[in-house]
Amino acid sequence: MIQRKQTVFLLLAVILSVCCLCTPIGTFDVGGLNTVTEYNLWLVDGQGQRQFSCWPLFAILLPSSALGLYTIFLYHNRRIQARMCTFNIFLVIGWYIVYAVFSNVLGSPAAGTTFQIELGGGLPAISLAFYFLAYKGIMADEKLVRAADRIR
Repeated sequence: MIQRKQTVFLLLAVILSVCCLCTPIGTFDVGGLNTVTEYNLWLVDGQGQRQFSCWPLFAILLPSSALGLYTIFLYHNRRIQARMCTFNIFLVIGWYIVYAVFSNVLGSPAAGTTFQIELGGGLPAISLAFYFLAYKGIMADEKLVRAADRIR
């Protein structure tokens, strides 16, 4: 059934992931003179020039969003739906690992650069929580179906 609570959790996770793809995820303050804004696909400096050096963030979060949307329609096969939720959890954790690497490499204090996390950088964490809640709901449904099969 598509009207389950895990469908709502998966839909919210996908919406948050897509919002993260469109919003700034961090800013670099270069010596107090220049501010560089980081998005999932590019960096925008003060003059409006774009550098596509952080494209791996986009390459991780875009398939995660697509798989989350696809997972909603796998309600007939709860085991595969649970595996897809687990895979999305690992993708979001991988996104945060790459995000930490980029923020440490590009925002090194030795070069006089400081990094500040924006609102978009926290959206995948909330998405991660929704994927976990969806996984718990899927497993609860699977347990309920197995208990009903035993009674028959």
